[in-house]
Amino acid sequence: MDEPSRKRVTSFDVARKAGVSRSAVSRAFSEKAVISETTRKKVLEAAKELGYSVNFMARSLQTRHSNLVGIVVSALDTPFRATQVKVAAQEFVRQGFRPILMNAETSEEVEKLSAQLFNYNVAGILVTSATPPSTIIGECNRLSIPIVLVNRGSEVEGVDNVQMDIEQAGQIAFDMLTRSNATSLAVVHPQTTSYSVTGRAQAFVETCRSNGVAVTEFLSPGQTYTAGAEIADQIAKARDKFSGVFCSTDTLAFGVMDELRHTHGLSIPADLEIIGCDDVEQASWASYQLSTIRQDSTAQSIAAVDLMLKRIKNPAEQGQTIVQSVTSVYRNTTR
Repeated sequence: MDEPSRKRVTSFDVARKAGVSRSAVSRAFSEKAVISETTRKKVLEAAKELGYSVNFMARSLQTRHSNLVGIVVSALDTPFRATQVKVAAQEFVRQGFRPILMNAETSEEVEKLSAQLFNYNVAGILVTSATPPSTIIGECNRLSIPIVLVNRGSEVEGVDNVQMDIEQAGQIAFDMLTRSNATSLAVVHPQTTSYSVTGRAQAFVETCRSNGVAVTEFLSPGQTYTAGAEIADQIAKARDKFSGVFCSTDTLAFGVMDELRHTHGLSIPADLEIIGCDDVEQASWASYQLSTIRQDSTAQSIAAVDLMLKRIKNPAEQGQTIVQSVTSVYRNTTR
């Protein structure tokens, strides 16, 4: 015969063994609850001996909220986004929350996965993917679930937002590539539009045109290394038309640089100046030494988590937008 299944250990069992109340058990597993260290230790020792673990889902059904937060993310294979999500997840854990990671590359996926998060009674949702549709934002507001967007634009109502200053990024890119009095430049950005990556490229284009500098646009199939390598052939064929290229992400710049140097034999920056954007770790590696524009992913993520925690405490508070300044980083790909 099969061995009978073990009865699930409950908080009542732990309270009985530790000689404390059930509410003391609950407080012992709440990081910010007021409880003496002696009592907490007795509870944790009893729980360990009995094999007890907290059922956070059951707790959320009782309290109508949980310590779970959703992180909806796209392009997780890019260095900047990976760092951004890692920092946000670590900060949530440090603040006593448990993140649920959802990968969504399109608006439709964002809508579907964000709706699924409602089933977990999440305390909040952080979105670094496509902007959620108004239906999801409306439902979050109805349920008093804070929703924070990262680099998604400030025109969305009912949310908090942390974003890089795309206008400043476009101006800095222009300044970095015109120090040698360039009269013609180029920009590479993905075919698929996004607030941050497309926005910084378009800001660069507008700055060039307003200053009488000709600009050539190259549309890459994505913002990855491979996409940069694929567009490099077009850049090589047209390189006599411009003296510098702004790649809208560092990862694009890496692909462009490697292909131009190894396949087309170009010297950077002697034949062509190149700058990127984001200042990911790899930009400083010896094989690239990429001049770029830095947006602080760590500060960005911590600011987003902070906005969410404030809204969890005060759900009626007005949505806030934080615009993050960016800075130039000169290395060896510019003269």
